[in-house]
Amino acid sequence: MASKFGDNLKKIRSAKNVSQQELADIIESHSTHISRYERNLASPSIDVAKKIAEALDVSIDTLIYGTQDEKVKNSLKDNELLNLFIRTQILTAKQQDIVKELLSAFLLKGELQKKLK
Repeated sequence: MASKFGDNLKKIRSAKNVSQQELADIIESHSTHISRYERNLASPSIDVAKKIAEALDVSIDTLIYGTQDEKVKNSLKDNELLNLFIRTQILTAKQQDIVKELLSAFLLKGELQKKLK
């Protein structure tokens, strides 16, 4: 399921130990607006979203789509494959390059086989 702005906002705001009232004060808004955003009852204008992103020191992209890890989890549905990719993060740079080369070669082989049929 795709991330929702309000869910991301609440998660980021809480992680940064900023209250709804503090955030509202920083962006010159009212805490009820922040509450409505976090409950996904309303969406802020792009100007307000920009102010929120600046106040929380994150990109608007992160507020809308979530963190890079969340985007990967949302786009990669095969948990086994996702876990393999996560495990490659502990490999050395050289080992990671080898994994990338192997995957590229495997995918290229599949593409060539499709073209030859």
